[in-house]
Amino acid sequence: MAARGYGQFCPVAMASEVLGQRWTIILLGELMAGSERFNDLRRGMPLISPALLSKRLGELDELGVITRSVDAATGSPL
Repeated sequence: MAARGYGQFCPVAMASEVLGQRWTIILLGELMAGSERFNDLRRGMPLISPALLSKRLGELDELGVITRSVDAATGSPL
């Protein structure tokens, strides 16, 4: 399958490629509302599949939009 997107080095085009994906804006809104853990996000977005949520979180982390952190006390991801 061919990659979708604008293929331009333009900040607006690049941002729309990232933010225009399904569930991404809702996910960012849930993170801004205070959800920190995967299960908190699942409760706030009950219609998204766990696989897609995990995929979106990974993509946003890879692009530097969000940062995954680990709880120092338990060693589990936040």
